[in-house]
Amino acid sequence: MTVVNLLQRQIERRAELVCHSRNRSLPVDLGKSSFEPIDNGVQFIQQHYKLDSVHSEYSSPVARIVWDADARHWELYIPTREDNSEMWVPYPFLSKSSDLTAVMREIEKDPKSYFWS
Repeated sequence: MTVVNLLQRQIERRAELVCHSRNRSLPVDLGKSSFEPIDNGVQFIQQHYKLDSVHSEYSSPVARIVWDADARHWELYIPTREDNSEMWVPYPFLSKSSDLTAVMREIEKDPKSYFWS
C-alpha cells in the first residue's frame, strides 16, 4: 500500500468521524453532513431535507480537502459561484496545513461559519 493510499484511508476515516459528530448533535431540518472521496482527498457535502421527508431534497458542496504530495500538506477549499459555474477557492483562514487534525477541526467546529451555514 502506498503512502497516498494510507493518507486517503486516513482522511476518509476522519471525514466519517466529523460527519458522525455533526449529525449526532443537529436536527435534520438543518441538513446532514456527509462526504465523498475524491482524488487525494475528500469533499464534504450538506444534504438538505424537507421537514416531512427522510430523503434528501438536494445537496450542496461545503468543503474540499486535498493532499498536495509535492508540498506535503493538506489544502482546504470552499466552493464559490462565478459566472454560473462552481469554483473552489482556498479557505481564507486555514488554506494549508501539514496537520490534518487542525483542518478537520476547522470543518467540524466551523468557527467562522463558512461551511455549514
